[in-house]
Amino acid sequence: MALSRHQTIAFTPAELEFFAENEPITIVPTHYIEKLDLICGSFGPFRPPHKVQIPLWLAAFLKSSNKCRIVPPAWLEPDHLEKLCMQEEVPESRFSPLPPHYIAITNILFDCAEDDLGDSQTIRRLLQDIQEVRQGKVREGIKALNPTQLQMDNLSVAEINQVRPLFKGMFNTLREINLLKREQHAPNEYLDNEEATYSQFDPSSSAY
Repeated sequence: MALSRHQTIAFTPAELEFFAENEPITIVPTHYIEKLDLICGSFGPFRPPHKVQIPLWLAAFLKSSNKCRIVPPAWLEPDHLEKLCMQEEVPESRFSPLPPHYIAITNILFDCAEDDLGDSQTIRRLLQDIQEVRQGKVREGIKALNPTQLQMDNLSVAEINQVRPLFKGMFNTLREINLLKREQHAPNEYLDNEEATYSQFDPSSSAY
């Protein structure tokens, strides 16, 4: 199947989740499990109720097998998200720092471990509010776009992925316009320099 132009520029949701699955997360095992020696590394041993930090993909697998409980990351606590939401809503404020894969991580956790997240409905609402405010900031940032760069610190991978096709096209257009302006001004500057140089050595000049 041929990919669309958009698909060749931006990552798919599945690809973003694949990247996020390697992020570390803490679990509490509910069963004794010996050390796991895998191609990507060794994990464990797992001894309840001792917490262990493992990749998200392994945590999701153990959770689906009812062999662990996932500990929600601190940034996903409702109180913390409420503060972030308030910070994001401050006029002309910067993007609040969040994990690069926070959107994909939360999607995975909602799929496999919503019962471990506590007040999941509040978390969903706050995350949606945060994302909507941040999207509004991105739209405002477009107004500051120039042919050189666009400074937007603390954007997540998914947020960058959403705007990459748009910004890439706009950057290319602005660069082309900027190049045309330079080409239009260059001949005039060249002629001005030539005239100035010629007048200095013109025998008919009053200086002689």
